Amino acid sequence: MTWIKTISEAEANGELADAYAHIQRQSGSVSNITRAASINPRVMRALADLLYALRGPHCALGKRRQEMIAVLTSALHRCAY
Repeated sequence: MTWIKTISEAEANGELADAYAHIQRQSGSVSNITRAASINPRVMRALADLLYALRGPHCALGKRRQEMIAVLTSALHRCAY
């Protein structure tokens, strides 16, 4: 849960609803980090596209290394997320 005001998928309409649908098709789900940008649909979609480009199925690192980097980064920043 974010402390940033967000707009849920159920409340979304217009450009935001389109952004949610795009992200759902692209990634299979909408992450909380992406949802945090929901007050600006263009930013939300751009962020989702960036994250997909960095971590999508075509990433050379592979899922295991991506998760190892995420865990280490979170631990270094004392972030429970």
